[in-house]
Amino acid sequence: MPFLSGITAFLSATSRPMPRFDQHFLRARRYAEQIAAAVSPLPGETLLEVGPGQGQLTRYLLAKPFPYIGVEIDELLLERLKALPQAEKAQWLQGDFLTIDLPPQPLYFISNLPYSITGPTLFRILENQRWIRAGVLMIQAEVADKLCAQPGRRTWGRLSVLFQSVYQVRRLFRVPPGAFSPPPRVWSAVVTFERSPQVPLEEWSAFADFVRQACLHPRRTLRANLREAGLPCPSPWASLRPHQLSIQALYKLWKLSLAHSSS
Repeated sequence: MPFLSGITAFLSATSRPMPRFDQHFLRARRYAEQIAAAVSPLPGETLLEVGPGQGQLTRYLLAKPFPYIGVEIDELLLERLKALPQAEKAQWLQGDFLTIDLPPQPLYFISNLPYSITGPTLFRILENQRWIRAGVLMIQAEVADKLCAQPGRRTWGRLSVLFQSVYQVRRLFRVPPGAFSPPPRVWSAVVTFERSPQVPLEEWSAFADFVRQACLHPRRTLRANLREAGLPCPSPWASLRPHQLSIQALYKLWKLSLAHSSS
């Protein structure tokens, strides 16, 4: 069977999107090709695709000369993914990415993220930053704005700080609702990320806890946010709001807060 004909037959045979999994399947081949072209793992890395769904992108990933792991929560879809060309080279995991144990090995992350779990998935990536060096994400355009935001902008907040404290993020292109089935109500965007740590790995978890508190109420001052946790906020930061501080400034404030607490 010709390659494209086989894919068409595969897609037509798969189950319909299941609302409980917030599934919006990518249908437009040109966007799948563009995403696949942006995938750039290093030698020794394994491709980790979360939510391959109906395999529109997966078939391009399986064709790459890298090991592949596919994590799919939908058991029926997973069985049909195993019928894709070159699927025998893959390791397939059925389960929820938010709870499964990831293999302790160098990984390159790829996903068309369901909107309802975008935030938790991004934080799971951060928790596994030791193994996930880089990746390509298709996410809600509004979330992409936050990931790519700069200090001083209203879109700069907890997610921006924490993700950019570990990864350098670059926006590639936008994807219209019509590229999916069923179409979502909003546009999506594709971004790449690559590890470029601004905070030492051994300090990151404690720094992240501090950032969560400092950014707890975006419209409040840093002093008000930190006071809730009994943390000091010395000048000149006390009257500022979270979106006004860079990663470096928040890191310095955290260190000063630690020094003040231990004195």
